[in-house]
Amino acid sequence: MLLNQASSPVRLADTADADYARQYNADFVSRWDELIDWDKRAAGEGHFFTDLLLAAGACRVFDASTGSGYHAAQLRKACFEVTACDGSPTMVQQARANLGRLDIHIPIYQSDWADLNRLQRRHRLGSFDAVVCLGSSLCHLFDREQRIEALRRFRGLLKPGGMLLIDQRNFQAILAGHFTSSGQYYYCGKTAKVTIGALHDSLCEFVYTFADGARYQLRVFPLLPAQLRSELRAAGFSIQQSFGDFKRVYDPMHADFIIHQAIA
Repeated sequence: MLLNQASSPVRLADTADADYARQYNADFVSRWDELIDWDKRAAGEGHFFTDLLLAAGACRVFDASTGSGYHAAQLRKACFEVTACDGSPTMVQQARANLGRLDIHIPIYQSDWADLNRLQRRHRLGSFDAVVCLGSSLCHLFDREQRIEALRRFRGLLKPGGMLLIDQRNFQAILAGHFTSSGQYYYCGKTAKVTIGALHDSLCEFVYTFADGARYQLRVFPLLPAQLRSELRAAGFSIQQSFGDFKRVYDPMHADFIIHQAIA
């Protein structure tokens, strides 16, 4: 969504905010990898996810929010059997193009989380050892019951005892006025700046400004880490542990992202 001027704060998310796929328009998605910088992200992330998956004995992994395909590619290169999906048609197109360039062959589906059961049946996907839902993607759902239902569908994809790895922006720190975007772990590209626009307890607007002046926004629900842990439990998961920027011990006011490890 290209911005012509700074956005004014609003109290309630409107229907456009809840339409996550619309926010990822073709222009923005075409610059997504410029924002991420795959090589720098891989250096900052290291073997964090692969180590957790290997320790859990995982082989089959479902990437529930593949975006432009970064984690799907990393996991496949680490020899996991990967199936990926995303609800945004532009992101699915970008992921397929990226993996094609890398000569990585995995199935990538366009599917909203509400349709995961049907996707599983239609394509006979079977069950998975692990589900990953990264990129703070769950925060595109503004309604608590919708988030819990999505988490239940992730659980339905898993074998008994299977693992979910899910991350989120550190909205606890953001709402307290401690927003950071270090560029060390997630948005590693050097041609874009990430700032906060509208912000209150029901809405957080991220503004992405590129060096050539292009500006885009994502408007999401500022889900607190404790809230997500509560919703994971409501969906039938047990919480193993949480990490801040890939660290077991972290300052909750100075971590960009929180990653939760949960067991079905």
